[in-house]
Amino acid sequence: MDFEIRKQKIQGRKKLRREREEYFRLMRLGFSNADACERVGVNPRTG
Repeated sequence: MDFEIRKQKIQGRKKLRREREEYFRLMRLGFSNADACERVGVNPRTG
């Protein structure tokens, strides 16, 4: 029987933590709030 195991989808706290870590990493590298939010995929008002 051939089947494919789905990759684990990150949700909830883990997803939020990874988004925050990536956002702050980009900010440390000199990205603007708007650019960092766009790359992470969050609303600039909440970034």
